[in-house]
Amino acid sequence: MNRFLLIATVASAAALTACATHTVDAQWSSPQLANAPLQGAKVLVVCEAPEEVLGRICLDKLAAELRTRGLTPVLRPDTAPPPATQARDDTRYLPEARAAGVRAVWVASVGPEAYNAGSSGSGLSIGFGGFSFGRSSSVGLGVSMPVGGTSANTVYAADARVSDVGNGLLLWTARSGSPPSGDTRVQIEALLQRLVDAAATAKVF
Repeated sequence: MNRFLLIATVASAAALTACATHTVDAQWSSPQLANAPLQGAKVLVVCEAPEEVLGRICLDKLAAELRTRGLTPVLRPDTAPPPATQARDDTRYLPEARAAGVRAVWVASVGPEAYNAGSSGSGLSIGFGGFSFGRSSSVGLGVSMPVGGTSANTVYAADARVSDVGNGLLLWTARSGSPPSGDTRVQIEALLQRLVDAAATAKVF
């Protein structure tokens, strides 16, 4: 019994450590990004998601995280992704952002991935609208699922982009995937928190 408890304790500690140390998968910063240009700024927050519920969770969490960092979020209520025939182009949000008097546009794209539980190569992929990201290919709205009869669990990924309203240039972008979980809200919120943390570390604000 003592041996069982020890194994369980070690496994739990390892799981907690993995969660605590999980960061974004990749990120990029513009050379123009310096001295926390968005500190205390008013920003337009856009969430693109294939389902309304995912978009609403994204907006609520992202707005809350940005407020705790001293930013003032202005939420764009429409969470639909761009059409499948339209390339990703965040400049479409600039007229609305300028009308709202914000300094930057923060766009988050969230959606499901395919997690191949029976393979060492997870084959993660997310795709909606005219773009996709992940570790396998997909096109259009939805999920690229593993083939060959292997079971798959739905997990989620998020991509964030921050653009300057004045010149329309991309300042920072990052991508993060989520471990499998039975709670969609927990996955989405964890992804967005990691992205906001990464933005803070990159001195976006």
